[in-house]
Amino acid sequence: MAGGVSGLVEVRLDSRSNAPVGSFAVGDTGGRQNWRTVPANISGITGKHDVYLTFASGQPADLVSVNWFTFTP
Repeated sequence: MAGGVSGLVEVRLDSRSNAPVGSFAVGDTGGRQNWRTVPANISGITGKHDVYLTFASGQPADLVSVNWFTFTP
């Protein structure tokens, strides 16, 4: 991620074009190997779904590198 770049990650279910069920902001960590855990706090979702993460930033640079994500009840 380029220095100073920030943006929004939106979580969508079943299709990239569906409305987001939640989102979280991401910001500069100071380098590609500097990781950060960012909670999304999405609740009330049940059943089995395909999950899509969409990324938005008003800056013309790499926004985020996703290593992994997890779901907890």
